[in-house]
Amino acid sequence: MNYKFKMEKVLEYKSTVEKNKVEDYARINQKLDIESEHLNDLEVQFEEKKKERLTDVNGLKMQFLYKEKLKTELMHQKKKVEEIVHKANDAREILIEARKDRKIMEMLKDKDREKFNREMLTREQKELDDFSVMRFAK
Repeated sequence: MNYKFKMEKVLEYKSTVEKNKVEDYARINQKLDIESEHLNDLEVQFEEKKKERLTDVNGLKMQFLYKEKLKTELMHQKKKVEEIVHKANDAREILIEARKDRKIMEMLKDKDREKFNREMLTREQKELDDFSVMRFAK
């Protein structure tokens, strides 16, 4: 008699959900890495412009406007990174829950398999005992 877990489809579903959540989390983290790198680039550009010293009026005006543009971009990029960090944290929590659900199903399967094995051993022992009794009776 072969073992068959009654809730195998549920376990497969939970595994698929977990796999999808892992992919979602990885995608968000990849986006976070890209946006964080962009933020770092903007910060470096801004620091370089702060160090730059110009003497002509047009150059100073252009530098001022460029630094203001960089400040605005920095603010937007920081906000974007914060939002992605929040999404990554949410995705991580969802992934943790999906992983817990799958592990619970796997534990149920393991317990069910152990129960099946015990029942099979009990059945085999009973058959052996019955066989011994029948043999002794002859």
